Amino acid sequence: MEKTKKNFICSLYPTTKLIACLSFVILAFLLPTFVERLFLLAIIHILAIVSGTYKNFIKISFLSVGILTLFVLFIQSLFYQGESTRILMELGIFSVKYEGFIHGLNLASSILVFGGAILLFFQTTTIKDFIYSLEVSGLNSKASYVILATLQMIPQMHKNSQVIMSAQKSRGVETEGNLIVRAKAFLPILAPLILSSIANTEEKALTLEARGFSAPVKKTQLMILHKEKRDSVLVGFFLVLTVCTIVWRVASWVI
Repeated sequence: MEKTKKNFICSLYPTTKLIACLSFVILAFLLPTFVERLFLLAIIHILAIVSGTYKNFIKISFLSVGILTLFVLFIQSLFYQGESTRILMELGIFSVKYEGFIHGLNLASSILVFGGAILLFFQTTTIKDFIYSLEVSGLNSKASYVILATLQMIPQMHKNSQVIMSAQKSRGVETEGNLIVRAKAFLPILAPLILSSIANTEEKALTLEARGFSAPVKKTQLMILHKEKRDSVLVGFFLVLTVCTIVWRVASWVI
């Protein structure tokens, strides 16, 4: 069946969005200052709004990339050893220097663009569409399954851990409270979580073999994704943009 087109961003071909994502990631580390990176970050947020996924995007971004970014900015501002002696703020025995703060902003902005591009890609692209596009592009089916299993591993383990925690709670095990109580409740679930993951892996292997996954025949696809002209235009645009930026940065380093 064909993919239901929700909007311009989500209806793009998966590899088109992947190339755009990789282009943003490369530009995040090539652009010289945090000002250009913040401009890229603004574009990513605009794309998230247009795609209709901004609510989940900003929530996941804050809980993952946002916290890491604040930590990096804080550490770099306090401990970066530069030549500048200009002090912006005194924090007890520590001091925030201007050069350290700017260096922290550069690193933080790179992390924000890097993480934001990847999160937006997976917010606008389903895993099955992504794997399908890779197989159509010539990727081996076994390699595509490894990628699929890897992407599904963490969500599946999280789901299994919630089930095990609920079972432990029904048996009278204290699972809520301070950090120490939660740590004590988490340790007993490691063994059943690992064993259940191994059992699931074996079940998946048997299911794949029963469906002829390793059979040396052409596979029939139950879904069809069409690559349109706009996808080729966007791929060309991002490739040219990335190559031009690389050439510009190399030239600036050489000169």
